[in-house]
Amino acid sequence: MRHYEIIHTEDTRGFHVVFSVTPEDCHPRDCFDLTEEELTDLCDKIHRGVYAWFDARVEVYQQGILLGCDYLGGCLYDSPMTFVKESEYYYDMVEYAIREAQENLENLFASREIIA
Repeated sequence: MRHYEIIHTEDTRGFHVVFSVTPEDCHPRDCFDLTEEELTDLCDKIHRGVYAWFDARVEVYQQGILLGCDYLGGCLYDSPMTFVKESEYYYDMVEYAIREAQENLENLFASREIIA
């Protein structure tokens, strides 16, 4: 099981959003088309902490219940907070996870009506 570190939380549209990261497992050569020299330089910068190389996860909760989530691998940014503040991907992930949460809530309430 992978360990995720919580980087950022926020409340929006009635949901609690949790953004967390874990180190990326794949090698940058699998994600970028770089020369050997560029790849070596990039890997050195990742190793020295100049860049963060991670998998991102957004989870959406309501009343402590996980209702939606989204994942994105191969994230290369100055820091995970740069991803949150400057990346359109973060907002897309939040939107996707909230849509999933809303669908799950709708399905839950629809199934309760069928039972009643």
